[in-house]
Amino acid sequence: MDWLERTPDWRKDISTRYPWARSYLAISIDYPSQPTPNGIARYAFGPDYHEVYKPRLKQLEDDIIGIGGPGTRALWYQDTGPFLERAIAHQAGLGWVGKNTMLISPERGSWTLLALVLTSLELPPDPPGTDHCGNCTRCLDACPTQAFPAPYQLNASRCVSYLTIEHAGAVSQELRAEIGNWLYGCDICNEVCPWNSKAPEMTRETPNIGGLTVAKILTSKPEHLRKRIAGTPLARTGVAKLRVNAAIVAGNQKDERTLPSLEQALQTEDEELQEAVVWALRQFNTPKARSLLARAQKYVTNEELRESIIQTLQQQPPA
Repeated sequence: MDWLERTPDWRKDISTRYPWARSYLAISIDYPSQPTPNGIARYAFGPDYHEVYKPRLKQLEDDIIGIGGPGTRALWYQDTGPFLERAIAHQAGLGWVGKNTMLISPERGSWTLLALVLTSLELPPDPPGTDHCGNCTRCLDACPTQAFPAPYQLNASRCVSYLTIEHAGAVSQELRAEIGNWLYGCDICNEVCPWNSKAPEMTRETPNIGGLTVAKILTSKPEHLRKRIAGTPLARTGVAKLRVNAAIVAGNQKDERTLPSLEQALQTEDEELQEAVVWALRQFNTPKARSLLARAQKYVTNEELRESIIQTLQQQPPA
């Protein structure tokens, strides 16, 4: 996430990038709060929201320019520029930044996406949101990776959303079990927040990725999987990482019906995927999994990984 380090001056004072800027319009967009069937975070379960809301935000930008008249400037953004949307939304009165670092609306909860329009118009400010977290620590207590070192602080390097989306390279083995069933993102700290009892009811159509299972991810040809996730937020993490995530989830679920899929996934030149599959097989510790782990040696070319398989087979007694 080194992109966060870019253009610090713009993040501190956006007028260094847009000298005409005078006001922000902060926008909160609800998304369905029903759980998804396959470990995909709710916001990501469907088309890429950037594309969905782009026409509406552009229309709002045009409307502001029309209202302001000649010389008016406006520019919309949705988490693609040097803006701290949550801080801006808090200052604009849309809610407060809770102990889980999410923006929480007292009327609607936190199942929301944020966007904004920057404008040259001098607009009267709204009062900032008031913190209503009180003594509640449900979000902090529920986090499986203990990603909150303190209220209102997030250690992104331990966050399941970060680990399954942004993190490059192998996920630390100490955190893999805590990822649980999450293929992409995580909703836990939102799920337990009592303010989300106020979330509006919304209907959702089951998207093409609705039937995406661990087995299908592990066994699909990369080009087919790439086509299936195209146009969804899952495309951000890419096929290779999504398959690694699926292997970790398989290791956490320990469902022997996924063993053939894991073996098929071993037949790849992707050493990171092979390592994740071997890790997953170790979690089963059953005769079938041990047998597959023994066969894995014929697929694995990395000598260190091969040696670790041999050591596991020698040291790990059958269940």
